[in-house]
Amino acid sequence: MFRRMFNLERAQSRLATPGGGLRMALIILAVAACLSAVTPSAWAASRTTVTFWMAGNDQKFMDTVNTQLLPAFEKKYPKIDLQITFVPWETLSVKLATAFAGGMAPDVFMHGAAATAGFAATGRVEPLDSLIAKMPDARDFGSTLEQGNYYGKHYMIPVFGAGRLLMYRADEFKEAGLNPDEPPATWEEFRNAAIKLAIRRGNQIVREGIDLPTSGIDAQQIFACFLWQAGGSFFNRDYTRVTFNDAHGVEALQFLANLIQKDKVADTSINLGQGNVPPIATNQVAMLFAVPGDVAQVKTYAPGIYKEIRVAPPLKNKEQWTFYSFSGMFMSKTSKHKEDAWKVMEFFSSPEALEKINASMGTLPPRRSLAKAPAFASDPNIRAFVESMQYARGNPNIAQWVQIRDILSRYLEQALYGRMTPKAALDQAAKEADALLSNR
Repeated sequence: MFRRMFNLERAQSRLATPGGGLRMALIILAVAACLSAVTPSAWAASRTTVTFWMAGNDQKFMDTVNTQLLPAFEKKYPKIDLQITFVPWETLSVKLATAFAGGMAPDVFMHGAAATAGFAATGRVEPLDSLIAKMPDARDFGSTLEQGNYYGKHYMIPVFGAGRLLMYRADEFKEAGLNPDEPPATWEEFRNAAIKLAIRRGNQIVREGIDLPTSGIDAQQIFACFLWQAGGSFFNRDYTRVTFNDAHGVEALQFLANLIQKDKVADTSINLGQGNVPPIATNQVAMLFAVPGDVAQVKTYAPGIYKEIRVAPPLKNKEQWTFYSFSGMFMSKTSKHKEDAWKVMEFFSSPEALEKINASMGTLPPRRSLAKAPAFASDPNIRAFVESMQYARGNPNIAQWVQIRDILSRYLEQALYGRMTPKAALDQAAKEADALLSNR
């Protein structure tokens, strides 16, 4: 640019010489025309186009990406033409399947960790281990990187997520003679607290000591927490058979069933909540295993109660784990620009980008260092979720997982309602799940 300006200045000086004005004017016009015609196309040819499908269409999220992150990326990487498309979650899987089938898959795309197995098993995504190894701060992700692990290889860089932690009412702890600054840390402390917090009128529970989901995905996620805390796992190491029905699984499910059937601290028939106000704010529940959205709901719809809300670290029996689920970025196997695609993934997984993204959506950042960021540190309840990511585990990445999860959920419900013993329920679930594994 300096050389171009210097030449133009010299040409302008020649305009003052006799007979040189017209000739130089024509030269300058010709050069200017060439610059305007050639330079933009040459510039475009030197840029690499990278396509990125981001999951979700929340307005604050999209505004943050478009007005803050995308301009920052373009400034850092001027030779990459990053084209971002926001795809609603409800249509994401179908659009991706169509794109892969038509050979038009984006270079980078987002999806939930549960999709890892399907993408990896069909060879649609690139393993990222060699690239992750070069990240100077990869350890900052802690165990959240494992949510994209499929048979020992990592395919996903996490972006945002949610976890399950014990949420409780400090004022109700005090009323029950419990110290709200010392929440339950072990199974036995948790059980004793639930017994003291439960309020009954005759045979009716008017305030649950602990609210326990008894069906569907919620029940499976709570069982997962207790299974891992008991030292158990869902599968053996090579995923050839399930192990959730061993002694660890039976111990975990028996403990949960006893809370309902023996200790009677939870009621499976109570109608909870009032409109948008969650039950912990209506004095119907003293404790529950919450996700960040539950915390936000109390803060929004029951601000007067929120000052009494506390969030505790995960419980510990033999081990200390809890359930977290993250969504993140994948790189298409067919991408022709993998080096630049990785630059996109590195940028959007940086602490600065993750802080902005998660603050805009009220979700959890996958980096431990962000527990100290203003967006999360200012609220001790949200900070508790970020700090507890060191204990995070996710559901297994296996192609048959969704089917196995649904089978397990049905039998968990049978055990929690007392229709089957925990051992019988888990054994039957294991029998059906193993049949699926044997047919893969």
